[in-house]
Amino acid sequence: MGERTIRFLRRYRLAFAIVIVFVVMWGALWSVHPSRVAITTVLIVPDLFGSPVSVLKIIGEEPVRREVWLDVPEGRGLLVADVYRPKDGDAYGAMIISVGAAPRIRDHPGVVRLSTAAARAGMVVMIPQLYYPFQENMLPEDVQGLVDAFGTNVEEIIASYQWLREQPYVDPERVGIFGASAGAGIALVSASDPRIRHDIDFFASLGTYYDLVDLVSAITTESIHYNGNWEPWEPWLKSVRVLYNSVISYLPRAEDREILTRVFVDEDLSARALVGRLSPQARDIYDALQDKDPDRILAFWGDVSPHDVAVLREVSPSSAVTALDTELFIMHDRSDPYIPYVE
Repeated sequence: MGERTIRFLRRYRLAFAIVIVFVVMWGALWSVHPSRVAITTVLIVPDLFGSPVSVLKIIGEEPVRREVWLDVPEGRGLLVADVYRPKDGDAYGAMIISVGAAPRIRDHPGVVRLSTAAARAGMVVMIPQLYYPFQENMLPEDVQGLVDAFGTNVEEIIASYQWLREQPYVDPERVGIFGASAGAGIALVSASDPRIRHDIDFFASLGTYYDLVDLVSAITTESIHYNGNWEPWEPWLKSVRVLYNSVISYLPRAEDREILTRVFVDEDLSARALVGRLSPQARDIYDALQDKDPDRILAFWGDVSPHDVAVLREVSPSSAVTALDTELFIMHDRSDPYIPYVE
């Protein structure tokens, strides 16, 4: 997930999407005329693209960047975050940025550029460093750890939001959340929590998932279903391997796991000669993966571990989005190889 988030932030098209996000955020945070929102957005664009010419640098002061530590007993204990704010003592609109769990995401050039530009233009930004133990070789025993980490991140976003609203340089009535990639999915669940859902001024989502079961289906079939039509979709190779590893790991026989891993994960053509040695259960999985049949894969998953399939729903925004009590702005790149845009 860390590599996915970093690549996501590097994509050129993201800059255009962020411009739209800023229009949304300033429209939501400021009760002002559209002309002021438009002017501010135009001033921000050079900073978002990393241009050496910055009007905001000329007319505005360098913002304050401060590292803060929050005590989150329901989380990992201590949570580190960066806060960007204008230098003066006025109270401004603010937002939490949740962009997944890339290592040192707070220091990523794209995140620093985005946060600095926002603070120069008159917004407070907070970026908590989330943690998610994602790995390619997902074993059944790892599932609970992922669920626990998801819950931890939800608690940390909630705590960050509550802390931010209490700061003297923040207008508590104008605090929203901007989530990108997997971080938006976590933040959407957080924003639906009764402790903060009535306080959130806006939520802007960029390129996240809606339902993990649907995502499994899209990765399996390499296609997406939208408005009654199917269209081809080429998922990220690592996402495909993670899915294969996750399904194969539930098979009890070591030989079955070894053969299917060689066939589907390692793409070892010679291993197909060993298919006749598979158990009936493993052969069914082989056929399902070969035929790209998500229903059979999910049926197998539900048989061997119904709890884990239920967990996929539980940690999906689809389980919580109806409880969201704010304006929701959704943006997605149609060519995203990580998460289908129809999500």
